[in-house]
Amino acid sequence: MSVYSEKAIYDDPLSYCDTRYKIAGQWYGLPKVFSKLETKKIEVVKDTPTDIVFKLRQEDTPKVLDTPKEVDSLISLSLDGSGKVRYHKDMWNSKDYSHAGIGKLIKNLNGDYLAKITQPPDSM
Repeated sequence: MSVYSEKAIYDDPLSYCDTRYKIAGQWYGLPKVFSKLETKKIEVVKDTPTDIVFKLRQEDTPKVLDTPKEVDSLISLSLDGSGKVRYHKDMWNSKDYSHAGIGKLIKNLNGDYLAKITQPPDSM
């Protein structure tokens, strides 16, 4: 988690987090939800001192369904002056998902409360 700045933003289709601790809650939750996560392919699109953009193909197997599903993501990382991630955007199937209405509600609930369930260390 040290790659994220303390006030980093994490934004994916299901969550919006505005601190490193909340972001840790997302990562700590993955093994609780998925029996297997496998990276299939990575393609770097942009790599500069301030931005990294890459395409990621991931195969995720949820514990409940036990059926693998491939997801293609376009991931954008904006870096601060010390090289830490200040903004992490993950767009599944290259789509930007809603920041309004029910989409915003789901993203904010996941971002604000998942860390309380997954309980990453306070040192995050």
